[in-house]
Amino acid sequence: MQKICLLLFLTLALFACKSEPSENILSEEDKKPVEEKKDFEDIQELFEATAFKDTTELALLKEIQICSADSNLIKKGAIACDPGYFKFFPLIKGGDLNNGFILLVKAGTGGFPLRRLLIFQRERGKLIKVNGFVSNLIGRVPTKSGYDDLLLRFNDKDGTEDMFYNCLFTWNGSQYIYKQVEVIEGRNWGGRVKAELKDSISNEIYQNILNNKMIF
Repeated sequence: MQKICLLLFLTLALFACKSEPSENILSEEDKKPVEEKKDFEDIQELFEATAFKDTTELALLKEIQICSADSNLIKKGAIACDPGYFKFFPLIKGGDLNNGFILLVKAGTGGFPLRRLLIFQRERGKLIKVNGFVSNLIGRVPTKSGYDDLLLRFNDKDGTEDMFYNCLFTWNGSQYIYKQVEVIEGRNWGGRVKAELKDSISNEIYQNILNNKMIF
């Protein structure tokens, strides 16, 4: 087991250090940029909203106590319930936000440097956080269950170099669970992970995500 882990680590390290994608990890079919090959609904949020869509969104933020509308508390450091900080997505496409929602939080909110993704579902009348990720939501894949698979983008570093993992999460009936890594990217390289290596590389990436405490 140690030899296998060491081999995977060295393979990833070699991959991260090259200016071009490693032939040992990335799929040969990725001749075009990753952005041009999409089999999911693309999501790009710039947090440019200046008003909530309706009173429901503000009420939900207050219910989960993630922000405050009290100016005195805001002056003392509380996060303001500002539409420029939060983006709502329905947990189920076309579903009522009151029953469950996905909340994307802007980087820098509350002094936290990265984007966060929170998933809530109402159980016995109370909103329960079923997932928390330090990641960006970049895509959704429709499923028969109505709970889309989610494509999440995680930040990491190899030395001083930024790395990104695009990972697929699927609904298991009560929360989202990790399925696999789809794409690994660096500053000037990246692509889809080869199918024959996806299981082993996915396990390594998942462990990195856990070690970095990006699932909570």
